[in-house]
Amino acid sequence: MRHQRGFSLAELLIAIVIGLFLIAATFSVLGISSASVRSTGQMTQLQEAARLALRLLEEDLTQAGFFADLSAIDLSPNTNTTLHGSASGVDCVGGGRNNSTFPNGIGHFRTLWAARRGSQPAISCETAAIEGSEVLQLKRLRGNVVTGTLVSDRVYGLLNLNELHFFTGEQVAPAIAGGRIYEYQHRVYYVKHNANSIPTLYRHSLSSTALMGVAEPLVEGVEMMRFEFGIDINGDSAVDAYLKTSDVTDSLWDQHRDAEIISVQVHLLLRAFQQDSAFKAGVTRTYPMPGGTVSVPDDGYRRKQVSTTVVIRNPWLNTARETL
Repeated sequence: MRHQRGFSLAELLIAIVIGLFLIAATFSVLGISSASVRSTGQMTQLQEAARLALRLLEEDLTQAGFFADLSAIDLSPNTNTTLHGSASGVDCVGGGRNNSTFPNGIGHFRTLWAARRGSQPAISCETAAIEGSEVLQLKRLRGNVVTGTLVSDRVYGLLNLNELHFFTGEQVAPAIAGGRIYEYQHRVYYVKHNANSIPTLYRHSLSSTALMGVAEPLVEGVEMMRFEFGIDINGDSAVDAYLKTSDVTDSLWDQHRDAEIISVQVHLLLRAFQQDSAFKAGVTRTYPMPGGTVSVPDDGYRRKQVSTTVVIRNPWLNTARETL
């Protein structure tokens, strides 16, 4: 009868040690793979958020100040503009004497404006924007002429070469010679934390039922937003200088002097939704942005900085220049 021989104690210990090394190596590979997947996922998330946010801002900025045949004419209720009915609700009133939803006839009607959010709100309709980020305000007629049924809670502009009438989709359009109807948009963009403490790009949009009182979350992950404005000084439709928001003067916002805003550079800092402990480096990270470097703590959040330049197509390229 043949005797069976098992492992000796020494052989068994060696086998256990080798097995432990193999298990440790496996977990190490899995950990590296998991970290790589997490990193790739967060970078994809940031890239997609940046793409969406820039697309939304670009769509409005390219058309800022577009009022069809009246794009080169200042709008005033005393001369060429009429508001039919009354609009009730919370308005977004920006800087300047004439910078609410509808022109008030005092000074020049501002259709593009921005400001830095400090310790206090930069515009009347926001209460919780992230300090150091900027608020962007735009007004325009939207795109193509409206020929179908009007939407009840929207505001429209009916105009010809001489006059503009604002009315809601619930009203009967005024009768004017050669009039065309466009949807009128007033929008305000800013960044604040949502209910889950994720920095998010928000937008107020005009409606006939709430005016500018409703803020809608657009893109999660946008943590900081700043702008530079391209100025044409000599009227050749080329940018002569880019100014940070705080350096844009009242006369430039009003667009009635020798220089005009013809492009905007948008700068965004985005932050991942979740922390990644493997991302900590033990140092404060800095991101150069117009108006000053943004410093963020080593909090384990991945961030991405993006920018783009938007050319304003319509409003002031043919404006009759006025010397005061």
